Amino acid sequence: MLFVDLSDPISQQHLRKPGVGGSLSTFFITADQFTDTIFHFSRPFEASVVLGVNQDAYSEVNLDYIKQQHIHLSRRAAGGGAVYVDHGNLTYAFVDNDDGTDYLNFKKYATPAINVLHQMGVNAEMTGRNDLTVDGKKFSGMSSLKIGNRFSCGGTLMIDVDLDRAAKALTPPKTKLKSKGVKSVHSRVTNIRQYFLPKYRDITFAGIKELMLKEVFSTDDLASIPTYKMTASDWQEVEKIASGKFNDPDFIMGTKRDDDFFHGEHFDGLGTIEISFSVNDGIITHARIFGNFNKANGDLHAIEDQITGVPFREDSLVEAFRISHLSDNIGQISPQQMAELMLDKQFREVN
Repeated sequence: MLFVDLSDPISQQHLRKPGVGGSLSTFFITADQFTDTIFHFSRPFEASVVLGVNQDAYSEVNLDYIKQQHIHLSRRAAGGGAVYVDHGNLTYAFVDNDDGTDYLNFKKYATPAINVLHQMGVNAEMTGRNDLTVDGKKFSGMSSLKIGNRFSCGGTLMIDVDLDRAAKALTPPKTKLKSKGVKSVHSRVTNIRQYFLPKYRDITFAGIKELMLKEVFSTDDLASIPTYKMTASDWQEVEKIASGKFNDPDFIMGTKRDDDFFHGEHFDGLGTIEISFSVNDGIITHARIFGNFNKANGDLHAIEDQITGVPFREDSLVEAFRISHLSDNIGQISPQQMAELMLDKQFREVN
């Protein structure tokens, strides 16, 4: 295993540039010089809302508020949900090879963070598919991205985040909040510094990183950890990736939906699935699929095309979804569940 140290001044200078932070996972997965497991940290310099690759910006984010507050909006290549991050967040991530069992194994890659937090006095646990919580409140969400046979998996740790700004910046679907049994973003998230034991109460972010490194690499000697420093050519490749879709407004914002219906539901173990669609004379004329499910590389357009032109009836929808390779493109959801999501008015989202 290799630690990629991004704390040097040159790396920090590059990380201040738009789109660079979101490009790191793609670079670490695809760069030829990395073939083993790697581990790294990052920390935002400014407040941002980061969307999952399949989410609808117009329903997930208070766009007027973040514009007024100069909060940056970006979209990652990985799945998962929207997060508000600022200088009070610490993000950790692994990049690994898929042996058929580890991709989307969030528990494996969360365990080092959980162990360190237990040491610091936080009764942290993993709940749902990819959340870390304490006292029933979320302080970390995880996401994953797979390209070829390598993937990244990591999460944010809310330590000193501005919770008021986070609550105002995010507008998650009501179905997601309902599934958590809460009424707002503010009531379901927390910072974790308040849970630290007295001797850790004033620990710096550098101190937390040291504890994490010792846990991940099973050593008390930081100098013994295999460490890689980014080169000028590395950063050139990262910025090349960033100059593509990660800085493209069309990729970040997506197309504003203009359909007759917008249905959404949270499915345990999978996440929220939303469908925006139009029906004319009993035929589906347009469809868009959104959500915070973690299948980042699924072909949602293939599903949308499959149900477009289909009669708006249960049997027709079930058949269309049956041949849409749902498990490959979204996850473990049945054709019947997808059909019911579109047909049942109880799943209507009012934003």
